[in-house]
Amino acid sequence: MEVQNIVQQEFLKCITHQCEIEGCSFSVEENKKDPTKLNVFIYGESNTIHKNGIYKAEFQFTKDFPQVRPEGKFISPLPYHCNISENGIICLDYYNQWKTSYSNQSFVLLIENLCTLIHNQNSENSYRKSIGEEEQSNRQQYIQNVQKQALVCRQAFLDG
Repeated sequence: MEVQNIVQQEFLKCITHQCEIEGCSFSVEENKKDPTKLNVFIYGESNTIHKNGIYKAEFQFTKDFPQVRPEGKFISPLPYHCNISENGIICLDYYNQWKTSYSNQSFVLLIENLCTLIHNQNSENSYRKSIGEEEQSNRQQYIQNVQKQALVCRQAFLDG
């Protein structure tokens, strides 16, 4: 059975495309070009600074999943976020501390953690320190930059 099918079955068993975290929802779809990849879309809700944003991440699975974590990154255009590198690499404790004992359902938890990360950046553990510093020193400018990039990301999604 394809890795992607195993993961998709877990999504259907668990929370079927909706994350139960306030202010964030997501969807998952297969990558039509590569059956070992899944695309994850995180939607910024209207009551957050990420309102109207649609952020795309891509996860590559191996035959060793879930013992080996899927390789994941955000796809350009990237969210304006200190915990996402300029190459889309994700700085997330749950992701970076993947355990070989995790189950198929662990990918669902990974996406839930990613939803939380989008709305709660950790400036102490960041790839793009200037964004974390801006959030602390000039909150209004930071909010404007997040909202501007959220619209850029949304438009890229709509343009397909």
